[in-house]
Amino acid sequence: FNQYRSYHGGSLGPLTATGDFRRHFAGSHATGFVKIFNPEPFFFRWGDTDEKACEMSLSCLEEQIVAEGPSTVAAIMLESVPGSAGVLIPAVGYMEGVRALCNKYDILMICDEVMTGFGRTGEMFAFQHFEGVIPDIFTSAKGLTGSWQSLSVVGVRQQIKDFFWNNPTGWGSTFQAHPVALACGYACLKHMLDRDILGHVRSTIQPIMIEELDRLVEKYPHVKQARCLGAFGCMDLMNPSTGERVMKVGEPMTPEMLAFKKAFNAE
Repeated sequence: FNQYRSYHGGSLGPLTATGDFRRHFAGSHATGFVKIFNPEPFFFRWGDTDEKACEMSLSCLEEQIVAEGPSTVAAIMLESVPGSAGVLIPAVGYMEGVRALCNKYDILMICDEVMTGFGRTGEMFAFQHFEGVIPDIFTSAKGLTGSWQSLSVVGVRQQIKDFFWNNPTGWGSTFQAHPVALACGYACLKHMLDRDILGHVRSTIQPIMIEELDRLVEKYPHVKQARCLGAFGCMDLMNPSTGERVMKVGEPMTPEMLAFKKAFNAE
C-alpha cells in the first residue's frame, strides 16, 4: 500500500509506488501497488478535528486492508512526512495507528525517509516524532552525505536482517558499500553529532521558519496557510478571489505560476 499524496523515486518500482501524477510516467509495467488515501485529502476532510480525521482515515485504511485481504498485503510504505506532496505533517496519532494496524495484521511498515532522514525535521529520522513508531524497514539518502557523495541506505529490523543473512538472495550492486561514499557518510554523520545539528534545527531554524511562514500568511492573501517541522516547510497558494488552489493536481504549471516561480527564484 502507498498513499496517493506521495513521491518515492524516479525509477520504475518507486515511480509506480508513487501516488501523485508522476506515477503515470511509469506506465503499467510494475504491478502490485495499491493506493490509499492520506489523512489530508484534497477535496474533503475526514473530520472537523485532527482527532476525528485521524480516526476516520485509519478506519478507512483498516477497511481496505480487510477488503484486499491482509495476507496479500506485504507492506504499507509511507513517507514519514510526505515532502513533494506539501510537507503533510500527519495528524496526531496517525502514524501510531498505522504501526498498530501493521502489528495487528502482520504487515511490514516501511518509512521513506529520503527527504526527511538525518536531521531535516529536527530528529535524526522523522518517524521519531511519533511515539513508539519503529518501522520494519526505512530508506534514506539525501541528508546522509549532504550531497557531497551519492549514498543511500536501507535499514531493517533485526529479524529481517537475520532472514536475509541466512537466506541470501544472490543479488548485488557494483557500487554497494563503496568505501569512499561510506567514508563521506561517516564524516558527515560525525560532524552532525559533533556540532549538534539536530539541536540547531530544533532551537534555531524551526522557530525562524515558523515566524517567517506566519508572516507570509498574514501579509499575502494568496498564501492560504503554511507549516513546517524542523527545517522542512511548505506554503499553500490559492487564488484569493475564489479560494481555489492556484494549480490543479497533476496539470502543468499555468503561465501565472511560471511567472511566480521565476520571480521567486530571482528574489
